[in-house]
Amino acid sequence: MQLTDDDLAIYRERGHWISPVLYSEAEIAEMRTAVMDVCSGHKEPGSRYWLGSGPDEIDPQSPRITQVCNAWWVNKRMREAALDPRIGSIGAQFMGTDEVRLWHDQAIHKPGLGPDGVDEQAGNVGWHQDYAHWQCASTDNFVTAWVALQDTDLENGGMRTIVGSHKWDLRDGAYTFGEKNLTELEERFRRDDEPWIDEPCILKAGQVSFHHALTFHGSGPNLTNNPRLCFIVHMMPADCAVNDAGRYHQNLDLLGPDKRSGDLFAGPCFPQIWADGA
Repeated sequence: MQLTDDDLAIYRERGHWISPVLYSEAEIAEMRTAVMDVCSGHKEPGSRYWLGSGPDEIDPQSPRITQVCNAWWVNKRMREAALDPRIGSIGAQFMGTDEVRLWHDQAIHKPGLGPDGVDEQAGNVGWHQDYAHWQCASTDNFVTAWVALQDTDLENGGMRTIVGSHKWDLRDGAYTFGEKNLTELEERFRRDDEPWIDEPCILKAGQVSFHHALTFHGSGPNLTNNPRLCFIVHMMPADCAVNDAGRYHQNLDLLGPDKRSGDLFAGPCFPQIWADGA
């Protein structure tokens, strides 16, 4: 997909941009099945190992969110989704690069709590900046693609972004994905000189929201009776390298014991998603 000048301007001004529908109904159904499989702890025979111990079987009574990073290691359909050039070509245009590599993916299962779950916080994703978690990387020029696998809005706990917050630089301590109290986090991270514009990403199934690694985002509870599923692809330019002075992230370990500052995040754990002319 070739982005227009208006598309690029929206991303640069607001810190996020929503695509048209990119996936067919059949593709969405396949990805929903794959996300449910990996979030339930199912690993395809002969596939790579889990990063960590892997998730437990989903408890239908639990309100907690399930997050699996590097789902592409253990599921072929997730691998196809993570390395989809439709995603990579858009990310390349936003990052201004001619080669895009995978930083990591996420498969997310947010349980449906029903309308009475309005005060339950276990399924929330705290206001955070992605790059706050990734300071071991030499650049904050990452793009995240958030793929909706059903119609998604505030009712089922869809993602929300803070418009223009990618211009606020990296905020101290904003590695708060796992924190749950959105009100307390807003009080911590809002700026007196900038408006806190909390905008829901309202998506049709198969649409994708793209955001910058410094854009604050989070989500609240799923108040429907069905799980909300999504698949997330974090993308980096090919010149992204190790920053020894940055905060630890487990992706450092994927480069082996001899990594040094300036080494590229490359190799089998950081595959190419898209390259100009490839």
